[in-house]
Amino acid sequence: MRSVAVKKVLIFFSAGVGDSILLVPLVNELKKQDYQVIGLFTSPFHCESIFKNTDLFDGIEIRKNKFSLFLFSILHYKNYDKVFLNHFSFSRSHIKLATFLGKNIFTNYISSVSLPNSVQIIKPLPDKHDALQNVFLFDKTISLPDLNFTINYKSHNENHFNLPEKYIVVQVSAANNKAPYKNWPLNNWLQLFKNLKVTLPNTQLVVLGDETETLLNEQLSNIGIISLIGKTQLSEVMEIISRSQFYIGLDSGLMHMAVALNKQTFTIWGASNPTLYGYEWMGETHKVVSLYLSCAPCSAWINPNTSRVTDPLTCPDFKCIKTLSVERVTTELNGFIKTIGVS
Repeated sequence: MRSVAVKKVLIFFSAGVGDSILLVPLVNELKKQDYQVIGLFTSPFHCESIFKNTDLFDGIEIRKNKFSLFLFSILHYKNYDKVFLNHFSFSRSHIKLATFLGKNIFTNYISSVSLPNSVQIIKPLPDKHDALQNVFLFDKTISLPDLNFTINYKSHNENHFNLPEKYIVVQVSAANNKAPYKNWPLNNWLQLFKNLKVTLPNTQLVVLGDETETLLNEQLSNIGIISLIGKTQLSEVMEIISRSQFYIGLDSGLMHMAVALNKQTFTIWGASNPTLYGYEWMGETHKVVSLYLSCAPCSAWINPNTSRVTDPLTCPDFKCIKTLSVERVTTELNGFIKTIGVS
């Protein structure tokens, strides 16, 4: 009897936490079609640790420098039926590497340079969720409700930080503290925390963030919350979020992680595009709060609103996020808490 050839695919993971999660539906769709899926992690952000306690991939390759990538290409020459690079993973060096590794290469990055015949550009579509754009690399017939973010995370039941049984995960700064158009003022957060203590007196607040945000610790230390900013690894963050009641925060990698872990999310948005990156389409357990100004969203990889600025960092006032009031957010959050039934 003739054996059936294994269909093998390779997916580049070259950006941050959020983009890694946004590629999960592509992985799940490929596995539905009986492909063996290998994740190639070149990202400097150690995103492979997100998937440490999951069975999402058939294999993970971690290659962080040019020599290891070159060696990988030699050892796996034309080993993959398909190779996928989304817009964040695209580069000339990655395309060259992909043509060594695979027979057919797919990207949604619109390149201005000529590409090998084996590379197919899947033109991105406006007003479509980023995860859907990734799945379109494989199947253009998929629709938004078909997206599957399941990663089958297996909790290792560790509580290194002695967290209480009931807590909410909060993130007060996004994009490594380098995106003022995403970040709600800290004084607003402090006021929101006071209001939350009235609404949920028996629930602790646990603030997460990376080492670029540790300056926030001093201001958070005296208000009766637990700040783990700069104290956790990504694998520990996964465990902390998995045990939490829900997520409050911003357009960030942790928001996407919370969705992959089947947690409800309440997110505050500034200049970035909730249609492209948000999850309100999933239903009332994912709440987006935004002013939806006429100049937004100016932060998007596809069709940004350039009516006011061409670069969100050059905005003179960041009005979209700075003028979103504590009263508005508190009212929306209280309604969300009632909707999801947390007490």
